Amino acid sequence: MKGKNILSSRLFVVLLTLLAISLSIFIFGMIYQNELPKLVEEINNSTIGGILTAIITVLLLQGQTASEEEKERSVKVFEEKSQKFNEFTNELWKIWEDRSVSLEELTVLMKSVAQNIIPYAKPENSQKILASLNKIADKATPNQSDSNNEHITNEIQREIFAIINILSDEIGLGGTINDSMRTDLDKLEKKITPYLNRKNYFDKVNTTLFEKSKGYIHSFEEENNILWWKIGEDTGVWLRIGEWGKEKNIYLAFWSDYGNSQYYPYRYASRGEDKHFLGAEGYRYLYKMLATFSKEEFYQLLEGKTMSSQKIVDFEKEIIDFYNGDENQEKTIKDIIKECNN
Repeated sequence: MKGKNILSSRLFVVLLTLLAISLSIFIFGMIYQNELPKLVEEINNSTIGGILTAIITVLLLQGQTASEEEKERSVKVFEEKSQKFNEFTNELWKIWEDRSVSLEELTVLMKSVAQNIIPYAKPENSQKILASLNKIADKATPNQSDSNNEHITNEIQREIFAIINILSDEIGLGGTINDSMRTDLDKLEKKITPYLNRKNYFDKVNTTLFEKSKGYIHSFEEENNILWWKIGEDTGVWLRIGEWGKEKNIYLAFWSDYGNSQYYPYRYASRGEDKHFLGAEGYRYLYKMLATFSKEEFYQLLEGKTMSSQKIVDFEKEIIDFYNGDENQEKTIKDIIKECNN
């Protein structure tokens, strides 16, 4: 476009020069009548008309070129604006996946608004977005504990939807998340989220246990609210987490079917359901009450209720520590398995 403008400017100068020459000839002919040949006057008069037409055409073309440049610039700005808004929306949803916004995450959002939203958005919309972020900041906590409070979660979600509506309006998408839609989304989310939460929790736990035990804890199963992991290959020993005992508290324990007679010296009992558990006198460390979660929280975990990420990390650590044992134990479960199967 810049090259075209230079060419048009040069052509305009040439045409003005030719027009000046032709007008000079015309004026000369008017002053000194009959001094110029008739043919020259006629050609010059025609030339003036042609030059004026050419000048008008060049001016129109320059106006059209400027209009096209403005249109092209507007399209480019709109594409950049749409891309920035889309990236910010994706960032917003990613942070909101765990239904909690930490102060650290809020800082990231504020920087993104300053860099990618304010330069493109209308001032009044930028102000509204900042106001929504300030409301979210009032509910955000360093440890993300707000995810356990449904009221606070709903308030944060309302502000997130408000921001999305503002961005949608900015680029003329037309769609908005109104109160009715938000209610329907909440209902749908409550049906789907527990399943996804539960899957994410145990995918993470299983991966961590497998890696930390170097593949020795594997093949996760759940049955009747009891969590099971195989220990080793063909050992007949399982790591079990669930209710046990008269008080029905939640225990971590090592379990092996009573038919696996090699573990007899280490069995908790010789009859009843307890006979399948390992933990004979002197080896009571082969079971322990779960500390990370209360009984109520354990069942909330199984139901896929929202849990802080730190709780899941603590749960993983408690299982691994139980499996590894400590320096005060005479034998670890791996030692016992090795001894009983040689």
